[in-house]
Formats: sequence, C-alpha cells, structure tokens
Amino acid sequence: MQKLQSTKLFTFLVTTLLSFNLLAQEALPVSSLNNIIKPIATLQPDSSFDDIKFLQETFKEKDLIALGEVTHGTKEVYMYKDRLIRYLVSSLEYKAIAFESDYSSLEDIDNYINGEIDTVSMSTNYKPLFSWLRNFNKGKDRYDKVHVYGLEIREFSGAIDKILATTKQISAVDKEVLLRVKALPFTQIPNTSLKGLKEVCSRLPKTLYSKMLMQLIENYPNFIRSGKVGFRDKAMAEIAIAIKESTANKKLIIWAHNGHVAKTALYGKPTMGEYLVKHYNDKYYVIATDINKGNVSVRKYLAKNKPVSNWQSVYYPEVNSNKAYEYYFKQCKFKNFILEVKQTIIDRDLKAFLTQEKEMRMIGALSVPVNKKLSIANNFDMVVYFDETNSI
Repeated sequence: MQKLQSTKLFTFLVTTLLSFNLLAQEALPVSSLNNIIKPIATLQPDSSFDDIKFLQETFKEKDLIALGEVTHGTKEVYMYKDRLIRYLVSSLEYKAIAFESDYSSLEDIDNYINGEIDTVSMSTNYKPLFSWLRNFNKGKDRYDKVHVYGLEIREFSGAIDKILATTKQISAVDKEVLLRVKALPFTQIPNTSLKGLKEVCSRLPKTLYSKMLMQLIENYPNFIRSGKVGFRDKAMAEIAIAIKESTANKKLIIWAHNGHVAKTALYGKPTMGEYLVKHYNDKYYVIATDINKGNVSVRKYLAKNKPVSNWQSVYYPEVNSNKAYEYYFKQCKFKNFILEVKQTIIDRDLKAFLTQEKEMRMIGALSVPVNKKLSIANNFDMVVYFDETNSI
C-alpha cells in the first residue's frame, strides 16, 4: 500500500514538473516578445505618422518593400497597409506601387490618380488609398507623381481589346487571330490558337505590357493545367523587377499575399519573394501581417470538384495550439503590435523561437487551407499582428 502511494506521489510530482516546465517554455517567448514589440496606435490611414517614425531608420537602406497580407479579405490589414503606403510615399519618396492584380485594371486606376480621367471603377476597399494618391499627385511634376501597376495579366480578352485599341498598324490576318482567341474561354485555348497569339504578340512594340503578355502565353499550359503555384510567382517577380528598374529612384512597394512575398519556397515552388531576395539581397524587405481570430472575407470551399462560393464572411476562432505562432502572440501585452524580426537577434531564445518552423495563418482567397508551417525569421522582416479582425 505504501509503495502504491509512493508511486502515485512520484507520478504526480513528475507530471507537475513537466507541466511547470511546459508553462515556463511557453512564457519565455511571450516575455521576450513583450520587450521588443511596439503597439499599433491607430489604424486610421490619415492619422499622424508619429507612432511609426521609428520605421524610417529601418527603411532607409531598403528600396523594395513588400506589404504582405494574411488574407485577401481583412479590414484591419487593408487599413494598415494603406497607412504604411501613405507613410512610404509622403515621407520616404516611394513613387511606384505594384499590386497582385491585373495590369489593365490598375492602368485605369493609374490614369485616375494622375488626373487623366475623373471617374473609374474600383473596389471600395482601395478607394480611400487611391483617392489620397490622386490628391497627393495634384500639381506635382510628372517625375514626382506616384504610379500604380498590376503585376500580372490574368486573361487574354482584355489584353486583346487593349492591343486592338492601341496598336496603330495591325494586319487583317493578325486581327483575325486575336479575335478568334478572344472568343474562346480562357481555360480552353488550344495549342494552335496559342501559337498564333504568340506570333502576333511577338510583332508588337516591345513594352512592359507586351512582355507580360508573352509571359502569360508561355506560362499558359502550366498556369491552367498544372496549377498556379510557382508559375505566377516567377512572372510577377520578373515584372516587379522591370517596374522597379524603370522608376527614377529605383524604389518600389509591392502589395500581395504573405505567401507570394515570403522569402522561401513555402509550397514547393519558388515564391515571388524568393526570386526578389536573390536579386536584391537585403534591399528587399518583407512586412507580413497576421491575425489570431475574427471575421474574414473569403470564397468558401464547399466540396471536392465543386465550385467555390462567392465572397462571404467566415469567422476563424482563436488559435489554441502551442504549435502555432499566434498562440504566443495572443498572450503578448499589446493586442495589436509590430514585431521587427531583426531585433530578435539580440535575444538568443527569441531568435530560436522565430527561426523554428511553426504554423502561421496563411488564408488566401479561399477559406482553406488556413495555416502553413514556416519560419518567420527565414521569410519575413517584420510582422504586423492583429488579435481580432473584421471582414472587408
């Protein structure tokens, strides 16, 4: 009997000790994070930049800053990225912004913010930023104006309309080829039609747009038939480089999903960020955004081989797994904060914490997948964290 009681006591003590050690291990990164993180004072894009002026020292040696987003449908993420862009434009003289979006749609927006047209169709999510850029550009010399760009062409129909509208001399034969492709569904273009389109486009004036169009044609089989991962990223990286090098001060802001701007191959194929960090080294700076819980606008995955839903608000509960970064972030002293990853180098334990692979929110346009296992330190230079969010 006494032996049994001793065994139970020993088991209790071991279990208690293990639990205590586990709690201590979990508390360690939170305590270290609290010494480094800075609170997000406001989400209002038009507020004073006093609380983020410390970023000037961080950004002064950078000339390609990527603003990542944890989802494509989070209100707080859009507002804060808007605020960062206004800061970069007004305080650090960035004059080019490239979006993970279609080139043609951004071309109309660019005409709007530069006063060449007075009305344009745009998403309400971007309207405050584009209205601010239009006012910022008023009265400025053409070299001092800000321009926006799309990083890709996503279909041929609009591109063909643009070619026909802007190309002065185009033969009847070439026109017939273009119209034939335009009439086809984008996902069902045969190789013969694709070859004809490539021949026509090879005769177009050499511009950034014609280069993007040739990229889409060459990537089409992989883009359509083998999935988009990797192929889009390579094309977007090449266009980002071309846009950046065409600017007067060689500086560029990129607005895209965390998964595209990350510095390593998260999904088995090189990301846009991996190409860019190889090209620009430490001149490339990545700001990721992250969330713990809240509503997000996504297209809901219904079932295998079934079409996804239209955009709708989906609630994601808080993260309760200690295998995820958000589990530790949500315990920090600030609900919303900025974490400069470089500062973790001075703390050995925190450096190890951010280097090891843990799950992180990685929600795109679809409701799934939700998380991705990655190393923050190997992929991002800064994390902007929101504890609770709303859908756009």
